[in-house]
Amino acid sequence: MQEREGDDSVTGATPTTDSTEDECFELVPEDALLTELEAERCRASELLDRLKRLQADFENYKKRMAARFEEVTKYAAEAVLFKLLEVHDNIVRALEVDFSSDPEAAKKGIEAIERQIMKILEQEQVRPIESVGRPFDPYYQHAVHKEYRPDEEDGIVLEEYQKGYMIREKVLRPALVCVNRHEPPEGPGTSTDDDSSGSGDTVHENTAEEGE
Repeated sequence: MQEREGDDSVTGATPTTDSTEDECFELVPEDALLTELEAERCRASELLDRLKRLQADFENYKKRMAARFEEVTKYAAEAVLFKLLEVHDNIVRALEVDFSSDPEAAKKGIEAIERQIMKILEQEQVRPIESVGRPFDPYYQHAVHKEYRPDEEDGIVLEEYQKGYMIREKVLRPALVCVNRHEPPEGPGTSTDDDSSGSGDTVHENTAEEGE
């Protein structure tokens, strides 16, 4: 009887062990893919924040540059006008000279003013266009007159009625010129000066541009 009871006591302790095992749980290792996905999500969020900040900085930069450009264009001619005021003062002083009593002094005063103006143009990178004796180029010159001179090269600029100017690499004002044409014009509006030697033959053509 005692042995049976001992067996029962041992047998009765077994359910207690089983209940303890039910309370335990197994630690499952964290999924590597989920970890990487979370890291990339955080990185994307950080990059998005940086992008927003950069975009805001760029918008502020554009506003500052627009304001600066407006200010520069508004007062761009200020320096040139200041120099022209000095030229105006010299002209006023030159007009005070009696041209009839001292024409040579008046001439020298005007020449000095002309040199002053040319100096201002050079400072602003404005230079004259050389036309006479060179091939006609419609980008640099406007032909307001044509002549026929067989002893001169065809298409050469013969005369310059108004000088042209460049500002840096751009034409500020084209020159008004007379161009040599070897094809004599025919029809009304032309005149021919005959010369027995042939060297002085000249045909003048009044072009439509001459009236401009």
